[in-house]
Amino acid sequence: MVEVIKKREAVFVSTEGKSYQDLSTDAQVTALKSFIAFYVGQYKRESLEILGAKVDNGLISSINEILDQNSFMGRAELAAESFRLSKPYYEEILTKLPAIKFTDDGEPVKDWQAAWESQEEELPTED
Repeated sequence: MVEVIKKREAVFVSTEGKSYQDLSTDAQVTALKSFIAFYVGQYKRESLEILGAKVDNGLISSINEILDQNSFMGRAELAAESFRLSKPYYEEILTKLPAIKFTDDGEPVKDWQAAWESQEEELPTED
């Protein structure tokens, strides 16, 4: 079990880069916008199980409630609205995931989608 958990954690882990809280203010904004755009895409696909296994479901519920209320918006508009209304929740998520590393300008060291797909492969399948 420990081996599986370590393997799952390793997907988001990079030995290079900075944690969210170590970024400059401008880089944090870039990191947040990148993560929010990815999150909104996963929300639209109803594919947030991996994140739910790593952070407090209350944070996810708070974000999703705002996304639900504005679901009539297009993806880019929804991401911008979510940034405006849910920024503290996203910041808390990123600070609770110190293994996610960013470049100095706030871009993720490992592409969000590639990391997510690797995590999905590790999820148990239903018979």
